[in-house]
Amino acid sequence: MKNSATRDAFLVIVAVIAALVPFLNKAFHIDDPLFLWMAQQVSQHPADPYGFSVNWYVSAKPTFSIMQNPPLNAYYMALAAKFLGWSELAMHGAFLVPAVAAVLGTFFLAQRLSGSPLLGALLTLFMPVFLVSATTVMCDVWLLALWVWSVHCWLRGLEERHSYWLLLLASLLAAAAALTKYFGVSLVPLLAVYTVARERRLTSRLLFLLIPIAIIGIYEAIAKAKYGQGLFTNAMVYPWQGPVKAGKQLSGQFLTGLSFTGGCLFPALFYAAFLKSRKVLIGGTAIFLALLPLFYLWVARGLTSRTDVTAVTVEGALFATIGIGILALAVADLIHQKTADSLLLNLWVFGTFVFATMMNWSITARTILPMAPAVVILLIRQFKSSAPVAAAVTGGRGLPILPLRTAAATWWPLLPAALVSLLVTAADYKLADTARFASKSFQNRFRDEPGAVWFEGHWGFQYYMEHWKAKPLDRSERRIISGDVLIVPLSNSNVSPTPPVPTTSPPEQVNYPQSVLATMSPGMRAGFYSSKWGSLPWIFSRIPPEQYLIFRVK
Repeated sequence: MKNSATRDAFLVIVAVIAALVPFLNKAFHIDDPLFLWMAQQVSQHPADPYGFSVNWYVSAKPTFSIMQNPPLNAYYMALAAKFLGWSELAMHGAFLVPAVAAVLGTFFLAQRLSGSPLLGALLTLFMPVFLVSATTVMCDVWLLALWVWSVHCWLRGLEERHSYWLLLLASLLAAAAALTKYFGVSLVPLLAVYTVARERRLTSRLLFLLIPIAIIGIYEAIAKAKYGQGLFTNAMVYPWQGPVKAGKQLSGQFLTGLSFTGGCLFPALFYAAFLKSRKVLIGGTAIFLALLPLFYLWVARGLTSRTDVTAVTVEGALFATIGIGILALAVADLIHQKTADSLLLNLWVFGTFVFATMMNWSITARTILPMAPAVVILLIRQFKSSAPVAAAVTGGRGLPILPLRTAAATWWPLLPAALVSLLVTAADYKLADTARFASKSFQNRFRDEPGAVWFEGHWGFQYYMEHWKAKPLDRSERRIISGDVLIVPLSNSNVSPTPPVPTTSPPEQVNYPQSVLATMSPGMRAGFYSSKWGSLPWIFSRIPPEQYLIFRVK
């Protein structure tokens, strides 16, 4: 049995590496540059990670007012770069480590909570939200890795009466999670409630959870002394500031949250057949039909093509239906099992959903990511409740119903899950590469021009443009002069198609075609990295090209 578990764990590691190796040369994308610049700052000034300014919101500002994430991920990147360098291949290669750690942690957690570690690990790997997030150098997969290992160690520490070192390790991992992404601090109440529910009393073991609180307190005090403000406090307050809060109230957060949950965890759909209830099928169909007009009226209406309207409406309604099913799955497990483990999974899912939907400045797939292992475990627990499936998943042989056929039926949904996730990841790869390719094209075209080359937009496009000394436009400083060139990527962040200075003629437009699937496309209401771009995390349809405008200044 031990050899079998070791073999399966090794298979998980191989699967993670095999799935991510094709994407190792992915261009830096979305918020990757912020983490890269902070890591480069750390490599030069380890005690001052936020001690530089960056133009990320149309004018240069201190990084501590822009970066709403703690610095631990940047320290890891700086360490990796010391040995591997700063290239895309080096950085993405370094991030195989947290990806493997996250899936391997899910393997052991699923073994404990569902009895199906290999299936749980592979299904987590082939969730679109995991695979896409694992091809970035942002902090989200590191958060997930630290999260699942903290939960695993805590559960083991409670079971093994004198294993206080496991509780200490779990607490330190929780602290590391909070210093990787502030949401990690929610591990403290999650593990505290689980412990009280399991032990049915207050116990001295809860004192270990004071460790991450103390570490966050020390971090906050150091940040306030160095930068004049508490960075943890600022991150907590930021989503409730005036403009952000007003945007949240108008955007239909709850429906978007359901859509993101279902789209990010889309393979849950392929296991719906195992839930063995006609009520599930009938109820799901009724919910889907009820959501169709909502997505048409709220999201799809106003699109220029009938095909686009249909795709956005149908896919949005389908994603939201899956999202509702996932939340219902958590509730059903708690009602039927009535155990501390069920409570843990329930709070894990609903806590992440509430934070991602109601407490963040915008809904992003990255904030949905932490619930992926819990959802996978809940799925396995639910479909294992049928005797034939239980026999197949756990290896039982006491039933006369063709175990091999049942086992194949249990595992086959991994194939479409992998296909969908790889397609979504490939589309995100192409979008990221568009910015790198466009920057290189502009460099070849304009590097010998007598005037300066300015650009709007940020994300990976900014990173590659600044590499060849193009300058980000600062609207608080009018340094752009006659003869200069201004390039505007229309689908990027903080851009305006109207230049701040007179131009010589209508702009030249350059188009870069995309595939039939998109993670970020405002024209198709897809916003994997921010719901400001759309209410769907990804969409399969005819995707409009990425457009760049080139202005010449009078």
